[in-house]
Amino acid sequence: MNKLLTLLNTRRLFDCRSIATRISANGKDVPKKPNIENRITLIGIDNSVSITDLKNAQNLSSKRELKLVKIQDVDSKTRRPVYKMMTNAQYHEEELSRRIEKQSASENKSLKGPKLITLSARIAEHDLLTSVKKMGKLLEKSYELRIIVSGEANEQIKLEKITTIIERNLKSIGKIVQIRNKGSNLHFNLVPVRNNNSNEAKKGSDCTQDNNDDKRPL
Repeated sequence: MNKLLTLLNTRRLFDCRSIATRISANGKDVPKKPNIENRITLIGIDNSVSITDLKNAQNLSSKRELKLVKIQDVDSKTRRPVYKMMTNAQYHEEELSRRIEKQSASENKSLKGPKLITLSARIAEHDLLTSVKKMGKLLEKSYELRIIVSGEANEQIKLEKITTIIERNLKSIGKIVQIRNKGSNLHFNLVPVRNNNSNEAKKGSDCTQDNNDDKRPL
């Protein structure tokens, strides 16, 4: 009877050990490693940093009625993904800023050039209009133009008149930016203007892409 009880107790002991630990080849207990696959770096709305798991962060943001946004896939130092809790206002502000930045980068990337065009303040009106047509064709091909109108110190009125003619004839396809005087010369840039249809199409494309973006609230 005593042998039977001893055998049963021994079996129970080994059963418990098999659940709590693993046993190596030499018979020593090997503790289980903690599961750290879902550990993340969490940034609070006050920019405080903590380490937690994703499920706990989701529950915490839900209780506080905040958005949990993934801002980095893997941190190079910690090897953990980085999430941030945001209010609705913070989230929409960042989304707007990110969209503007993306649109600006896309437009800058699509520009060609720049092409340099020099004009004289004494240019004839016919020759000026011919140059304006040339500028229009380059703008339609997405070239950025650098315009230099040279003249004498007493010819500022002529320089301004030439600039006005260029702006009036190209306002539907180009925009004058960075106007500056350098000595007696007038410098400015002409950049292509996107039409409303292409902007709407691009906006729709951006919205579709944003819907598939990882940087979304959970």
